[in-house]
Amino acid sequence: MRDLLNLLKARYSERNFDPKKEVEEEKLYKLLEAGRVAPTASNRQAFRMYLTRGKRGKEIMSHFNAPAHIILTGIEKDAWSRKYDGFSSVALDLGIVGTHIVLEAESLGLKTCMICAFEPDRIIQGLTLPAEEYPMMAIAVGYPSADSKPAPKHTERKSMDELVTVVD
Repeated sequence: MRDLLNLLKARYSERNFDPKKEVEEEKLYKLLEAGRVAPTASNRQAFRMYLTRGKRGKEIMSHFNAPAHIILTGIEKDAWSRKYDGFSSVALDLGIVGTHIVLEAESLGLKTCMICAFEPDRIIQGLTLPAEEYPMMAIAVGYPSADSKPAPKHTERKSMDELVTVVD
């Protein structure tokens, strides 16, 4: 097993999945479990996960030839809010849930791509979501194609000096 920092550096967003290779049930379950156990503000768990695959799933969400997608919806009314300014944790919580899922996928030999570029109304209608749920993120999941590689900008990072301020 790779150490976490090396896994984080090696992981990249896959945009060219092998459409012929399905993801095993036990691996999909582990991804959903990784999302389920993700920490959320005040442990409110103000989200739902929808696994889409097969013909019906592809009608709802189909990106990058991925055989499966996990759609994350936020439930604003259930989310923790900061009392000082009303900041809602729902988007932050979903970012944590999504990160748990993509890191578990990487550890299982799968690739993923977090997606926010989709038509929310299409997801709402396709999943028949209740009014209180809003689709915020989807994660394409699958095995990489034979010509898979990171995007050219994958290794471009700002320096520590540009990103970190130390206050002593």
